[in-house]
Amino acid sequence: TSRMAGLQDMIRELRRRRVFRAAGIYVVGGWVAVQVASLIFPAIDVPDSAIRYVWIAVVLLFPLALVFSWLFEVGAEGITRTPPADAEDEVDLSLRRTDALILGALAVVSVSIAWQVAGTIRDVPPISASNVVDRETEPVSIAVLPLENLTGDPEQQYFVSGMYDGLFSGLSRNPALKVITIPPPLLNAGSAESIRQLASQLGVTKFVEGSVQRIEDRVEISVQLIDAQQDQQVWQQSFAERIINVTSLHGEIAKAIATEMVGPESQVPDTEQRPVNLAAYEAFLKGEFHLRRFNAEDMRQARFYYEQSLDLDPDYALAHWGMSKYCGWSQAAGIISGDEAVDLCLPPAIQALRLDPNLSESHLGYGNYMLWIKQDLAESGPAFEKAVELKPNSAEARMNYSHYLAIAGRHEESTAQIKLATELDPLNPVGQVFHAMQRRLLRDPRGAIDLIEAAMAGAPGFTFGSQELSAAYWDIGEFDKAVDALIMTFRAFSPDHIGADTLEAVYDGSNYAAAMLATADAVVANLEEQPFRRPTAIAEMYMYAGDIEKAIDWFEIASETHAIGAIYIVEVTSPEVQSHPRFIALLRKMKFDYWADRFSAGGAAN
Repeated sequence: TSRMAGLQDMIRELRRRRVFRAAGIYVVGGWVAVQVASLIFPAIDVPDSAIRYVWIAVVLLFPLALVFSWLFEVGAEGITRTPPADAEDEVDLSLRRTDALILGALAVVSVSIAWQVAGTIRDVPPISASNVVDRETEPVSIAVLPLENLTGDPEQQYFVSGMYDGLFSGLSRNPALKVITIPPPLLNAGSAESIRQLASQLGVTKFVEGSVQRIEDRVEISVQLIDAQQDQQVWQQSFAERIINVTSLHGEIAKAIATEMVGPESQVPDTEQRPVNLAAYEAFLKGEFHLRRFNAEDMRQARFYYEQSLDLDPDYALAHWGMSKYCGWSQAAGIISGDEAVDLCLPPAIQALRLDPNLSESHLGYGNYMLWIKQDLAESGPAFEKAVELKPNSAEARMNYSHYLAIAGRHEESTAQIKLATELDPLNPVGQVFHAMQRRLLRDPRGAIDLIEAAMAGAPGFTFGSQELSAAYWDIGEFDKAVDALIMTFRAFSPDHIGADTLEAVYDGSNYAAAMLATADAVVANLEEQPFRRPTAIAEMYMYAGDIEKAIDWFEIASETHAIGAIYIVEVTSPEVQSHPRFIALLRKMKFDYWADRFSAGGAAN
């Protein structure tokens, strides 16, 4: 048809003018700009929430870049006009007065956008704790701020972060203390009123502040206790040690703080005090630093450093735990399949347990493997219980334990554990999403939506909970928002974007089931190129489409292939799926008997 011919002509002209290439270069450049901003902003005390405005600038400037690439070319001669399609060999492409006016207009608009965005970024307020409700203050409760880097080298931030983790870990193991972690922008040191308000919101009486100084193979850590009500220092001490004895140093500092808070009778369980190999320890800290960024490149770096740590010290329990954690996160990111995770993730978790059975992280790693990869409630439960026992102030351990309890049908205990976890780490967006998932397990989709949206608002660019958000909106029948959240999930976690492109093309605001069916079919058709796509997501799309048999097919595949998220099949709220004999049989096979009994008895979802 003439319309199709016209479209083909337009595409040819776009290619000739290299607009597609310019768009690709711009997208890569924009992504780099956002990544650079995410690294620079914390160093210059700009809140992470300001990164959203960098994204806005990148989006707003994109059409200007396309207009420029259509009209002009940049080469050895500078900026010239793009030659017309029928240009002869000899044609004057130099800029004319009209071109200069266009370039000037583009420059003015670009500068105006950049100026407005820069001003907005400047005015972004510091991170707020307004979404943390006031809590009852406990007399032996402290909030620990990240340590200040006094090494004089920004590249040593990984080391300073490791010192903080060690100190926090030592304090977290003391059952007599309530220990909370908060980011430093929350504390405005110049305002006594803000300190008192924050202390009330967190339910603590004192803050721990400190700094790290490193000279060759020695480290000095200075810590002080700040009375939250009086806004004054009540205790200060410095500790110095060779880095090979850093484990005992962390324990010494934790005991000193606990003694000041509780008294000399405070007891902290002993941990392994073996000297650490300095190079192995530093490699482990670098692995931790990169793994927390949760993107493909940083995860590869994390694996490199964990392996380097183990090459230097094969008996280093924390490095084995790091490798087991990396393995589990690789499955979550789609880098390895569930079947590969079954074989690869267990050996480092077992080795960490063998080398240091008194390390909370060792039991946490084993519990995570047994729950998320093996779907084994009987094995994972005791591991989580031990992890919490060894480190009662670990929000991560309590978070994971709460999910085991919810899936096991122990809902009151699950709620208690997730409440403690969010009190210990109230502004962690991952923790908020875990809380949201627990709310959906308890059939509270609106509560889940509120938690995920709060997490995303507080951490721009954070998309970890988008799939859960889509499911929660489906639960309450808000399909437009469910589609938006699912598109966000595809964009964030699917490199080929087949799902997002299909869903955007098909959904017109009124054909939700048909759009889900078309999207699920498109994703399945592309599985050969992306074999590690989550089967649970495919199952849910077929469920939303009303194709119950295919939905259960994919839930079965998720369980059989040990897919990430397979344990969350108990979240399904479709009565047709819940009551289906095949689904009940699958729950029994997975030993999720609480849910099989509930659904068999008609204890449906909503």
